[in-house]
Amino acid sequence: MADNPIYKLTYGLFVVTANENSKDNGCITNTVGQVTSEPNRVSLTVNKANLTHDMILSSGKFTASIISREADFELIKRFGFQSGRDADKFAGFADVKRVENGTLAVTKGTNSFISASVCQAIDLGTHTMFIADVGEMAMLGAARSADYAYYLENIKPKPKAVGTDEGTGQTIWRCTICGYEYVGEELPDDFICPLCKHPASDFEKVGGGKAPEAVAAGVTGEGKVIWRCTICGYEYEGDTLPDDYVCPICGVDALSFEKVSK
Repeated sequence: MADNPIYKLTYGLFVVTANENSKDNGCITNTVGQVTSEPNRVSLTVNKANLTHDMILSSGKFTASIISREADFELIKRFGFQSGRDADKFAGFADVKRVENGTLAVTKGTNSFISASVCQAIDLGTHTMFIADVGEMAMLGAARSADYAYYLENIKPKPKAVGTDEGTGQTIWRCTICGYEYVGEELPDDFICPLCKHPASDFEKVGGGKAPEAVAAGVTGEGKVIWRCTICGYEYEGDTLPDDYVCPICGVDALSFEKVSK
């Protein structure tokens, strides 16, 4: 998959928001694009597993806030690393603006927003593509838009380097949410990931005494390959990634995963 030309395509990053029955929600996506200029229309493709999908399908409204290079990882975590079915993603988050279609535009870590009203929904199996008429839109800042590559290189925290401290050769425990790696024979029960703040229960034992170069190559202690989600960093272990696999964290499909091993 690493050599697949599909991965040479470039994508922006967006916080897509919806509102239904006075409830606001949003998710991180890379699937917003202009389809026509007259009339001015955009497309948005959303995984059916996302609550935001259901809200857009029901309300026919959404806003795409374009993530800029001024965004931090907290913005990605808030809208991409938790489900709106379990958490209020806007709790304690004041950097928003209510736009004319009733949804919220995110005004921090973004450079503009585009609100839209759905005129067509196309069932794509695991996803729905929404074609929508552009409504209110505005510039919020001059910072350049962020894409996948910029996110991975500059926004997403790098996992702790393995083999650079006295713990080399000990067991590795990897956070299944963000990829942070803890080196030690035992993982404390009360350990909290310093990057994504998830508890010890979200860590997996990668292996004991594994050579540092094996970790860097993306091969686990069991010899399996690692496939990493390019959106949220979630890692799947297995020699092959199923074609119908869906990221359990951010809901993107197998095409958004990259083979980490070399």
